[in-house]
Amino acid sequence: MRDWLAELLKPLAEWLFVLVMSVPLSVVRLIFLGILAALAIWALTLPPQRPEPVDGKKPSWFTDLRFFAVGLLLLQSIFYLIF
Repeated sequence: MRDWLAELLKPLAEWLFVLVMSVPLSVVRLIFLGILAALAIWALTLPPQRPEPVDGKKPSWFTDLRFFAVGLLLLQSIFYLIF
């Protein structure tokens, strides 16, 4: 049964392999960086994620977790471009 299924799906797998391998590497990089940029934009559209105020003081802007998320996405993008 398994061999029959493998033989049935082999042409589809070969077609998908050729399709994926025909995409230029520069396009793949743009897609990957576009996904990371979209995640950064999405993170910035979320409501502020700050810790609870201590002693009635308002937390500063850099305690917002959204900025750390964007920073990590930026760092990941830089590592991807370098390596």
